[in-house]
Amino acid sequence: MVKQLHVALLAGERSGDVLGGALMQALKKRYPSVSFSGIGGQAMQEQGLHSLVAMERLSVMGLVEVVAHLPDLWRVRQVARKYWQENPPDIFIGIDAPDFNLPMARFLRARGAFCVHYVSPSLWAWKEKRIEKIKGAVDLMLCLFAFETAIYAQHGVQAVAVGHSLRDKLANSVKNTGGDGHTLGIFAGSRRAEIARLLPVYLQAFAQLQERLPQVKAVVSVSEAHLYDLVAQCVQASGVSQVQLSLAPSAQLLAQCSLALVSSGTITLEAALLQTPMVVAYKVQALTAAIARRLLKIDRFALPNLLDHRDLVPEYIQENATADKISAALYALWSDGALQQAQREGFARIAQALPLNVADCAAQAVLTAYAQKVVR
Repeated sequence: MVKQLHVALLAGERSGDVLGGALMQALKKRYPSVSFSGIGGQAMQEQGLHSLVAMERLSVMGLVEVVAHLPDLWRVRQVARKYWQENPPDIFIGIDAPDFNLPMARFLRARGAFCVHYVSPSLWAWKEKRIEKIKGAVDLMLCLFAFETAIYAQHGVQAVAVGHSLRDKLANSVKNTGGDGHTLGIFAGSRRAEIARLLPVYLQAFAQLQERLPQVKAVVSVSEAHLYDLVAQCVQASGVSQVQLSLAPSAQLLAQCSLALVSSGTITLEAALLQTPMVVAYKVQALTAAIARRLLKIDRFALPNLLDHRDLVPEYIQENATADKISAALYALWSDGALQQAQREGFARIAQALPLNVADCAAQAVLTAYAQKVVR
C-alpha cells in the first residue's frame, strides 16, 4: 500500500502561487497519493490545496512596509502552525517569501518535516549572514538560476537549480519584432504602492520622450483589474496624451510594443525572453533604501544584467530613477538599432542557458531528496 504523503506549501503572492500550482501538478504525477495543505491562491487551490487563509494577507513587500502588517502576519503564522501541529506534514515547501517561510520551516523541521525552500533568497546580493538561518531551517533549496547554487555548496546546504517557469511559459511564444515602431510599453508593477511611486515618474519620462519623438505613444500595463482606477488616476494626473491602458497579459504587450520601460523584477526576464529591448527602473521608500544600502553587495539589479554578467540593459535605481535619466536612455535605445540588437543577442544567450520543464525538475528534486532522507 502506497503511503499517503502530506505536503504543506506556503506562497505569499501571485508569482509564488503560479510556481506552487505547477509544482503540485508535477508532484501528483509522480506521487498520486498526495494531499496538500497551506496557503496559496487560485492556481494552487485548483490543484487541490486546502488553503488555511487568504494568500493576499501575506502579499506585503519592503522592509518598512511590512511593519504595519506585523500583527496580521503573526495571526496568519499562528493559524498555520496550529493546523500543522494537529496535521503534521511530511514535506514543507515554502515558496519565496523567506522572512515568513524560513521561520515556518524551522518550526516544522524541528517537528520532523522535510523542509524545502523554493526560490532562493538573494544571498548573492546581500551579506551572507542569512545562510546560517537557512542551514537551520532548510533541507533542500530549489534555485531558479545555476549561479545561485555555489553559495549553498560552500555552506553545506543541498541546492538544485531547477530553472525559471517563464522559460517554459514563453518557449513557444511569438517574439518581439519591434511592433509598429511607435509604441512604448510601460510596466510599473503589480502592487498599489509600486504603481503610486513609480508610474508618475515613468509617465513624466514618456512625456519628455514625446517632445523628441512626437510620434511615440504609450500603452500602460494594468496587471489586475482592481488596479485599473489607480493607474487611470495616475495617467489623468500626469496630463500626458497618447496613453492607453491595457489589461492584456504582459507577454502579449511585451511582444507587441517597440520598447519597454519596466520595473526591476521578474518582468525584466519576461521581456528578455520575448526579445523586447528595455530600460529598467525602480525605487523604494527612502528608509527601506537606506537600510538596503548597508546590506547589499551588488551594483546590478536587473535580472538580464545579472544573468548575462554585464550591463546589458540600462537600469536606474532609487535616486537615479528620474524622468530625465530614464527618458534619455529610452531615446538613446530608440534611436540606435545597434543597441537594440546588442540587447537581443544578450537575451538569446540568457534563454539558451535556462533549462526547460521547471516544475518537473523541481518535483523530481523534492521527491528524490525526501526519499534519501527517509532511507537514512
